[in-house]
Amino acid sequence: MKREDWRRAYEPLPEDLERRVCLALERLREEEKPMRKFTLRTAALILALLLALGGVAYALLESKTADIFGWFYGEDKKQELLTGDIAPVEQDYRLGDVVYTVDDVIYQDGTVYGTGSIKPAEGANIVLLPEDYGVNEPAGYLLHYGDETIPEDAPSYAELAAERGAKIVLARCVANGVLNEDGTLNASDIGYANLPQADGSIRFTFEFAGGPGEDGQGTKITQARRYDLSLYLANWEVTPDGDWLREEPDNTWLKTDWTITVTPVLKGE
Repeated sequence: MKREDWRRAYEPLPEDLERRVCLALERLREEEKPMRKFTLRTAALILALLLALGGVAYALLESKTADIFGWFYGEDKKQELLTGDIAPVEQDYRLGDVVYTVDDVIYQDGTVYGTGSIKPAEGANIVLLPEDYGVNEPAGYLLHYGDETIPEDAPSYAELAAERGAKIVLARCVANGVLNEDGTLNASDIGYANLPQADGSIRFTFEFAGGPGEDGQGTKITQARRYDLSLYLANWEVTPDGDWLREEPDNTWLKTDWTITVTPVLKGE
């Protein structure tokens, strides 16, 4: 998978969005006459309103989670997830000099999927290092996914940190699972990935079996309800030689469990 394909999966909105909005409005006009005619200008204004609404409006149109798992598993997987219970989240949590953001979460047929980003906090002079990457490897490239062309002069994480006078911080996000009413976790077969991006951020994904589609006794529920999702966040400093500073006296290890409330707004038919 080339870098261009990866970036394409995260374009803010599809190029044909305005056309789709116009078509939807035209259907409404035909089905509910008499109705005031919508012009292209009107549609453009409504489009602007949708963009201004932010997360919820965006989730009704697209899903970053569906995009990235489609990138992993193919277009059929993306279309399958788009029929699931999609919940825009867009919540942030700051842990030390690192900010974690969850974009959206999908419950589909017994599995919970989600994606988000890890970025330096505003004003923090750090270089983020993804899990399973070394300080001497080229920064910002997906070394373990696809066949990406890497320039010979691409700086490593250690070189980038030295150039900026910055610390190297390894950051990760892993799902714990959905919280049951009694505080126990409903999850199994947890999978995750932490992927470097060209802008210095890290894209994280998670998926696990279980979640809000069962009542605790194994009885299936047809539509996901509002539920609480627990994520494990952690980060620590790494020396230019690659040593993890997770032991005293230089221990920099920060970790926490972050619980977010997930409310599906789109039910696939």
